[in-house]
Amino acid sequence: MTKDNHEELPRGPTILVVEDEEPIQDLLVDAFEDGGFAVEIVATGARAVKMLRERASEYRALVTDINLPDRVSGWDVARVAREVNEDIPVIYMTGDSAHEWASRGVPNSILIMKPFAIAQVITAVAQLITANEAS
Repeated sequence: MTKDNHEELPRGPTILVVEDEEPIQDLLVDAFEDGGFAVEIVATGARAVKMLRERASEYRALVTDINLPDRVSGWDVARVAREVNEDIPVIYMTGDSAHEWASRGVPNSILIMKPFAIAQVITAVAQLITANEAS
């Protein structure tokens, strides 16, 4: 797991998670690691954009909250992710921005409403990674 500066060796495909709420961060990290994924987690859109631009090829999927504490939204992060890797699976998480998904979301993405069952996020990531590998 990487929680900004703490690194361990990756166990499987690395998922970049952008989420500012620590309890949700912890749930996602535990669930992804239990599912055999490596996780890098950041709390701001600006940090996620920097990581994507520097190391896009390392990430197999992006899971992002839409409303983040800086000026860079999850919509923005996903657009950058697709600029640097047009095939990266994108999963949005939101409690209140679902109505904007059709106009602001990237194509072939999934939106999951908060509160969600953690298995929904893991299943969505696994499905999108599998679909990408099959195409």
